[in-house]
Amino acid sequence: MKIYWMKTSEAFPGDSWLETQFTCFDEAKPDRQSDSRWHASIGNVHQVPAGPEGGLWAWSMTTVLPSPRFPFPISGKKSSRGDARRRVIECYKRMLKFDGRR
Repeated sequence: MKIYWMKTSEAFPGDSWLETQFTCFDEAKPDRQSDSRWHASIGNVHQVPAGPEGGLWAWSMTTVLPSPRFPFPISGKKSSRGDARRRVIECYKRMLKFDGRR
């Protein structure tokens, strides 16, 4: 795995992104369709801006693999950005293991 994080607005300029949104990439992602950064994306985190969950960090796994339906949570909220980032990577590794890729 060659995992790295980027601020989403820097990874994909020219669109509207939250300033607190970060995207996770795996350059060695299985079934990658091209060399584009878009196809290396595996998940993201962002800080919830307002409301009852304001200040929490939302995480989500955005990649899918052609295996049976993944039976574990693929999104949630954490109290810190670091915890949310770790959750994305843990979920991705679990997904690869479930799929039998690694």
